[in-house]
Amino acid sequence: MDKEKILFYLNMFFGTIGIVLVGSGALKYQVVMNDIEGYIISYAGFILTAGYINYLEKKAGISNKIIWIKAGISIAHFFIISSILYI
Repeated sequence: MDKEKILFYLNMFFGTIGIVLVGSGALKYQVVMNDIEGYIISYAGFILTAGYINYLEKKAGISNKIIWIKAGISIAHFFIISSILYI
């Protein structure tokens, strides 16, 4: 693998970690504030951001197999982090 491709996948990995942290922050907001409008807005922002990143990855030519693997890992990390930190 060339250096450019390794950096591309590394940036994709850090972007995924960022999305997981944003989702965890939205969950923390829901737990602390117990506010319906606030967590609806934060989850909507999370979903829109995740959708946009998915669009950019498809536009960059990443295969669907890698995108689905990344999505599954992201969802698993989100549930693990949220269960450890907030439940």
